[in-house]
Amino acid sequence: MPSGRPPNYDRSEVLDRALDFFWAHGYKAGLTDLLRSVGVGRQTLYNLFGSKRALFIEVIHRYREKHLAAILAHLAEGNDPLGEVRKALHFFEQLAVDKRSRGCLVANAIVEVGAEDEEIAALLRETLGLLESAVRDALKRARDRGELAPGREPRALARALSNAMIGMAVTGRLGGGRGALRDIYQGTLQMLR
Repeated sequence: MPSGRPPNYDRSEVLDRALDFFWAHGYKAGLTDLLRSVGVGRQTLYNLFGSKRALFIEVIHRYREKHLAAILAHLAEGNDPLGEVRKALHFFEQLAVDKRSRGCLVANAIVEVGAEDEEIAALLRETLGLLESAVRDALKRARDRGELAPGREPRALARALSNAMIGMAVTGRLGGGRGALRDIYQGTLQMLR
């Protein structure tokens, strides 16, 4: 029987491959497909992450770090608050029209997992809350600078815009609707006028 050290897996690489897999195929995709895609065996996955569910939770955190953090930072620090909100909308439009039709991992998880798993649902609500808060704060800065149309309430507008962003990403999963997605994007921008 051959002896030797087991392969040494880079946890971060495995996590990134899992992110790509879940983003494209969803949480409920088969474990065999997941293992094949990330390039590890079942025991290695469990040794590294504990379970498929625990891996998925880490993937959501990784997605936040890799894909949402920059948008949130721009919304928080930008000198042009309405311009930053427009850039955030554009980011979600680009996710929606991406030729791979992956949409947004968080939006996909909301649709797929929903409230079935309370811990995952809480993490998804928290993630949406981060987006909504960042948009709301940018809109407050815009209002304070006189750039937001009179009568526009930042909290309600932030909720509507955040919902539209997630909705665009979900619609993008259907693929093939570039014209419709452009209309949704343009219509959503009109909320800022």
